[in-house]
Amino acid sequence: MASTAGERQPLLRNSTEGDGERPRQISAHEVTQHSQEHPDYPIDKGYVAWTQVVGGFILFANSWGLPNAFGVFQTHYVDSLMPGEDTATIAWIGSIQLFFTTLGCLPGGLLIDRGYLKSVIAVGTVLEVIGLVISSFFKTYWAILLSQGVCMGIGSGLLALLPVAVLAMFFEKKRMLATGLASTGASVAGVAYSLSMRSLFVSIGFAWAVRILALIILVTNAIAFSVMRLQLQYGSKGSKFGLHHFKDLPYTAFVVAFTLFVASSFVPFFFVQEYALQLGLPTETAFNLLTVLNVANVFGRFVPNFIADRYGGVNTLIPLTIACIITMAMLPLATNVPTLMAFSVVYGFLSGGVIIIPGPTITDLSPSTSDMGARLGLAYLVAAFGGLLGNPVSAVIKGDGKHAVPNFSGVWFCGAGVMAAGLVALIATRWLKLGSLFAVGRV
Repeated sequence: MASTAGERQPLLRNSTEGDGERPRQISAHEVTQHSQEHPDYPIDKGYVAWTQVVGGFILFANSWGLPNAFGVFQTHYVDSLMPGEDTATIAWIGSIQLFFTTLGCLPGGLLIDRGYLKSVIAVGTVLEVIGLVISSFFKTYWAILLSQGVCMGIGSGLLALLPVAVLAMFFEKKRMLATGLASTGASVAGVAYSLSMRSLFVSIGFAWAVRILALIILVTNAIAFSVMRLQLQYGSKGSKFGLHHFKDLPYTAFVVAFTLFVASSFVPFFFVQEYALQLGLPTETAFNLLTVLNVANVFGRFVPNFIADRYGGVNTLIPLTIACIITMAMLPLATNVPTLMAFSVVYGFLSGGVIIIPGPTITDLSPSTSDMGARLGLAYLVAAFGGLLGNPVSAVIKGDGKHAVPNFSGVWFCGAGVMAAGLVALIATRWLKLGSLFAVGRV
């Protein structure tokens, strides 16, 4: 990778900073207006702007895409590599990985405010590759938990916030759409990595399959390293991290909603394969359910975002969340191939928006451009605990009887219940922002 000495500094600064005046409150949409007054890279158009979408696609694939593909690891660990461990114990590997992926967004956000884009990509990539390579040499639970869950999770976390923050600098009117298009990388990776890993586990074994995945991540992240840029910064020393951001009540309510969504939205991705196997479906069919979930998730990551650009992230998330809750609660009725496939298509599509829209919505809720990176990082820091606890708690609720439907009903209802609590917090966000529950406005 090239030297990081010439990294650009980001456009995440209050325009009055440093002139002795009190900083003026600037809406998130004024980021791009400020850039156009001091030309650097074009906004909403141009080769450089759209190459950020390409780079963001890769970083989404190699950060959030890895938890999307964990289901194939979960099944392999339970059935082959560590058959002595129960499902709930194995699920902690994926949850620890998701926790550190979300937790790492805070240092990633603070560092990108200070202009260290290239350095963060480099360090995150090295940690991901090291974690995977180390895990390829072990077959014990704790070794894989530390290498895949912790080391790889930290690396993913450093990369996970970068696309959201960078695209917020390059897009205004098309911000949600650009972020949604880039975020399809997570779903594409969920499909591609699941299919390839499952095949490679059988053909060449766990160790070499994981090493090949490490090589793919190294090569693709090198492409992102070479194309991603930051807008010009005007003397900023970076945003200030602190709990004072929670004095902004709409932001606080939205962080609560976001945390509950992270805790609940990945539950079907983790457990639908095992549910199908307990129903007696063939292994191939059970695996295909996860693939269908991720394929549908691709479309759910840019179609709702197109709508959110016009009506606002919160307004778009409310009906999406309601539909997700209903769909997950109806999963106990899905007991055969047609109904499970229908669930995978519908939930995969709906959850795409629930997973990705919160990021750019936080930038819209940020009153000052100088705080955008810190507020994004802080939100993801809190949401990390939702990712840590959501799937293992759901796994503990799972029964151990002979019948799949009663065994997993608690899992699905728990996921739906947590998401319903997130919906309440989402409605509170809208109320606090607009001043009335039924007020009309973009939020």
